[in-house]
Amino acid sequence: MNTLHTELLDAISWAAQQGWTPATGGNFSARTETGYIVTASGRDKTRLQPDDLLHCDLEGRVLEGSGNPSAESDLHAALYRLDPTIHCVLHTHTVASTVLSRRFPEGIELSGFEMQKALAGNVTHDATILLPVVPNSQDMEELAAHVRQGWPMPWGFLVRGHGIYAVGDSIASCRRHLEAIEFLLACVLEESRWS
Repeated sequence: MNTLHTELLDAISWAAQQGWTPATGGNFSARTETGYIVTASGRDKTRLQPDDLLHCDLEGRVLEGSGNPSAESDLHAALYRLDPTIHCVLHTHTVASTVLSRRFPEGIELSGFEMQKALAGNVTHDATILLPVVPNSQDMEELAAHVRQGWPMPWGFLVRGHGIYAVGDSIASCRRHLEAIEFLLACVLEESRWS
C-alpha cells in the first residue's frame, strides 16, 4: 500500500470517527497520476481496508479494484477534470451541513469567525465569505453542471439537503477545509437557535 492510500484511509477513518459517515454514507477520493482512487460503494467507513479503494480514470471508469465506485464517484471525476489543482475530495453527511443547506439554498454567509482563517486564502475573521450551496440531483451530470456554474469554490461546497464536498490541493488541506467548514456550520446552527 502506498502513501497516498494510507493518507486517504487515515482521512476517511478520522471523518468516520467524527460521526460524519452515517449508514455507510459519504465518499472520498484522491488524485493519482492516471486518475483517482475512490471509496467503493456501500462500505462501512469505520472499517475500510486498502482493497475498499478503487482506482478510476478521469472519466470515472474503474481501472483497478473490485466492487462499484461510490454513487457520486462521477462527481469526483468531474471535479478533477474541472480543476487541476484539486488533489482530494472528501464528502460527508452531517446534521449541520444538511439542515443549513436546506435553510440557506443560496449559500451560507460567514463573518466574524476566527476559524474562517483555516479556509485557504482567508487571513482575517473580519472578511465576509460565502459557502456555496448547489441544488441536489441524483443525476451526477446535472449535479456536476450545478457545480460548474458556481465555480470557483476554493474550499468546496454544500449540496442542498445532502452534505459537504470539501476540496483541497492535498489530502491534508482538504481535511483542514472539511473540519473548518463543519466547525463553522456547527457555529451557525447553534447561533440560529438564539433567534
